[in-house]
Amino acid sequence: MPRHLWVVTVEGCPTTPYVGTSERSTTTTGYDRFSFTHRTAKQIAADLNRDECGLTASWDGDSLIFTSSKEHNGDWSTEIVTPNAHGHYEIGDMWPWNEWSEELDPDEHRRAFVRGARARHEPPDPQYSYAVRAAWQQGRHEAEQLLNPALGGQSRPHRHLVTHGPTPPEAPNTTSLPIPARRQR
Repeated sequence: MPRHLWVVTVEGCPTTPYVGTSERSTTTTGYDRFSFTHRTAKQIAADLNRDECGLTASWDGDSLIFTSSKEHNGDWSTEIVTPNAHGHYEIGDMWPWNEWSEELDPDEHRRAFVRGARARHEPPDPQYSYAVRAAWQQGRHEAEQLLNPALGGQSRPHRHLVTHGPTPPEAPNTTSLPIPARRQR
């Protein structure tokens, strides 16, 4: 089943957009499960722990452990979320999600992050500052990891992001080669 890109926030905390995917294309019930990258799962955990909302998150290796207090849902509970075959975390059913709204978030970096995630083929706005362009690229990277799991956690090279692989083992190390002597006539 195809996955559809969503940008959601935790209800009551509209300022942190999380890029995730769901099988639903047009509507969400609010308690749907969304698939997130490891980076986004880490951000969700950090935000929960910072907000002291009765729900905390911790890590045990690659497993994300959510613990809720009696104040959060009337009883103590624990949910362990492990990454799927693509390294993504299916998170939901613990709090309501809202769709992120640009009108509610004046932060230029978060807006650029979301625009990057939603952009399919267009480049970032040339008017963006370096920091805002980096936020746009991070959003695009998150979306690429979710929508193209075959990339194995790597986004497609972008003209602004160039990665260099290691030197092949058969390539000689030029610093260890002797300098040839000059011929004299």
